[in-house]
Amino acid sequence: MAKADNCIDWTGCELVERIPGKVSGVPLLKNTRLPVEAILENYDAFMDIEGLSPDAALAETLDCYPEAGLDNIKALLRYRAQHRSLAHH
Repeated sequence: MAKADNCIDWTGCELVERIPGKVSGVPLLKNTRLPVEAILENYDAFMDIEGLSPDAALAETLDCYPEAGLDNIKALLRYRAQHRSLAHH
C-alpha cells in the first residue's frame, strides 16, 4: 500500500522536509532522520499484516518511532489520506 505513497507530494506538509544528501534525499519527518515512508509503512503493516485496529496500529507505530510523536504520526496519516486521492488523478 505504501508504495503508492511515493506519488504523494509531501512539499505541502509542514512536518516533512527533503534535504539532498540527508538519508538519500527522501521525505523525512522534519528535524529527524526518520523517513516518512518508513513510519507509514510500519503503520500499514500493523493494520494489514497484523490485523490491528487503527488505534492499536497507531500505538504500535509510536512504540517503534517514539521520537516521531503521536501528534506528528497522526498528522502524517491525515496528510497522506487527503493527498493520496490527488496522487491517483
